[in-house]
Amino acid sequence: MVALPTPVSLSSPRLILRGWREDDCDDYAALLADPATARFITRSGRPSSGPEAWAEMAFLAGHWHLLGFGMFVVEERRGGAFLGRVGPLRPPGWPGFEIAWALTAAARGQGFATEAAELAIRWSFETFPLDRIISVIHPLNEQSQRVALRLGQRRTPDKFSPFGEPCDVWELRRTDWQR
Repeated sequence: MVALPTPVSLSSPRLILRGWREDDCDDYAALLADPATARFITRSGRPSSGPEAWAEMAFLAGHWHLLGFGMFVVEERRGGAFLGRVGPLRPPGWPGFEIAWALTAAARGQGFATEAAELAIRWSFETFPLDRIISVIHPLNEQSQRVALRLGQRRTPDKFSPFGEPCDVWELRRTDWQR
């Protein structure tokens, strides 16, 4: 097992946000194998195989090494359970500096997505000279829309189609976050 270096680890009373490790692959593959999750976050909109999940995990880990930021693994502080992923994302062609999230089915509905995204947003605004942070959310993804609203994000008129279907671009301005 090789630990991939990341510049930061963040924590809250219930969560740890940390870098990717080789032993996250099975948990991440299980997350991407869930049809309800895959519908909104995989390139095909369908569940991913183990090798596809590994390639996605390598992309997320590599994002840190190439850009100095990236998505974190969300881990439950008590017990260390893998809960999903959250954090900054901005591959080439993306419409802005995004905070994205995806949690396991067992972790949903407990406020973990909002808590983890708040940590990632705070770190991003404190670390980078950003005027805004976006989230790209499929119009049918009502759970993520509710998280975005709890974070103070507002839907913009902009659309972005990362994987074919048009998605809404939500934003949070630095000035609104500081309030």
